[in-house]
Amino acid sequence: MKKLYLYVFLLLIFCNVGFAKNYKYICNLDTQFINKEDDKWINKNMKLTFSSNNNETISIFDHEIDHSYSKKLDVMIDDDQILAVSFEENSIDILVIDRLNDTATYSLSYIDGYKHGQYGFGKCTNLR
Repeated sequence: MKKLYLYVFLLLIFCNVGFAKNYKYICNLDTQFINKEDDKWINKNMKLTFSSNNNETISIFDHEIDHSYSKKLDVMIDDDQILAVSFEENSIDILVIDRLNDTATYSLSYIDGYKHGQYGFGKCTNLR
């Protein structure tokens, strides 16, 4: 019976099943964005927190407006880089966090026929 428990334990470790990777990154992103009613790109610094408790989705918290976004990004790759995406009816979000350099890019592209979106890059701090 002890061997069975040992085999199950080793299987869980090697298959990474049952052990969620929790992480939380606070990122200061130099962001370019354009609203659909504007005709010029605007630059601002955005402070966003990206966190995951289950290694499947990432939540986004915007410090400027003190608000968590309702949409979550689906984790596609979780290695030296984290790649997460969200596809909605009119938009695509892409997040890449480079764990080796503590940098991130976050982009939001709209596919609704209007000229608007955002692209940010910057440094992150891993809180976990």
